[in-house]
Amino acid sequence: MEKDESLSLIFHNIKFSEWSEFGQIWVINLLILVYMAKRKASIRWFKIDNKYAYFENLIIDRMENENEYHHIDNGLTIDRYLDIFTVFLKFDESKNFFENLEYLECGQLNNNHPSLDSLSKICRKLKTVRIEGDFRSIYIPLVSLIKYQKNLEILQIIGVKNNSGMWFYEKNIFEIFSSLESISHSLKRFEISGIEMMTDETFEFLGKCKNLEILRLEDSNISHKNFDWISKAELPKLYSLELISNCDGVDFMRQINPIQGILRNKIISSNLKNFTYEIKAIGENCRNLVKFSTQLTANNDIPILFIILENNSNLRELYLNIYLDMHTVDISTEIIMDLAKSLPERIDTVQLELLVNCVHYCRIFLENCSVNLKYFYIIISIDNDIYEYMNCIKGWSKERGKRIMESSYYPNYMNFCNKIDVVWDENLSII
Repeated sequence: MEKDESLSLIFHNIKFSEWSEFGQIWVINLLILVYMAKRKASIRWFKIDNKYAYFENLIIDRMENENEYHHIDNGLTIDRYLDIFTVFLKFDESKNFFENLEYLECGQLNNNHPSLDSLSKICRKLKTVRIEGDFRSIYIPLVSLIKYQKNLEILQIIGVKNNSGMWFYEKNIFEIFSSLESISHSLKRFEISGIEMMTDETFEFLGKCKNLEILRLEDSNISHKNFDWISKAELPKLYSLELISNCDGVDFMRQINPIQGILRNKIISSNLKNFTYEIKAIGENCRNLVKFSTQLTANNDIPILFIILENNSNLRELYLNIYLDMHTVDISTEIIMDLAKSLPERIDTVQLELLVNCVHYCRIFLENCSVNLKYFYIIISIDNDIYEYMNCIKGWSKERGKRIMESSYYPNYMNFCNKIDVVWDENLSII
């Protein structure tokens, strides 16, 4: 690699032992990258993430009981780490190193740093891009990165909603989404989380995404007009649609249900195999689901759930949860029993969150379950005895002649719940 004094200047007068643990790991990784580039290696997968440095800053701040961020590592802040990486990207060998990159993941990008801009000029063969950050400031290199791609198949954009609210935020988001028209021919999977999309033409490009298979919108503000773009789009290959905890800023999601318009699009509804949304919106509309997940919010959701199970004989995976407020849905022995008996025969994966919140319900569910379960995942209250549940599952497995391949059970104190995972040998069927 040609000599470049700028790299040595960054390390000048900085002793490795004086760096924090995170900084030492970061430098070691950089040295490995430099060595690989010198050996004319070419990589296909790369991830850069600042969140660990952010948490390190946060911990130091709290220890010093001061209100503003402090520099760490004798003046080496998060930006300094990225400065070193940006210098590395200037080498010709580094450009060759990233030239054939297919997977790029950038996490916690919170400023318009030249590293993303440099990567946008080098990487032209990406198939997967996952970006997390403040899109008020990184949208220019992100738009550049997207426009240079010819075969991008998977795009995941994760924002921070409380970073919106400035007049230029919506303009920047619109610029990002407008750039997606250039990759509409190749895009197969598109996921959005924590983004405000209040400009009505933001989703106009979706009509050109003829190869789109998976669309996931979560925890975002989306104008009602943008749902209209989805409902009008011809998406013949779309089989997975997940709409989770979205709103449009004026609560139209409750007053006018936009999902009904989407499901009236027969090209979409007839091909869906995985659908996540409020259960009332689905009802009779979907009959080819393979994977279904929903949240039960009221007692009248229960009959609709049974209709969906009856109409989707090809269902393989079922994920159900209820609100932490146990008064919203009355779970009874009869409901648990009917749920177990109503499972389509092809189901082999079941996840129940707070539905079997006593070991009696767990036993009732398993005893009335006639399908050949391969994977069983339950979340229960932290107040329940997790060992009683495991003994119940092990006893039922022995009675049915099912061999447990893997099992784990552990408390999640932050969410005040216990989690249980069980995987059975798929080659052994029920006796």
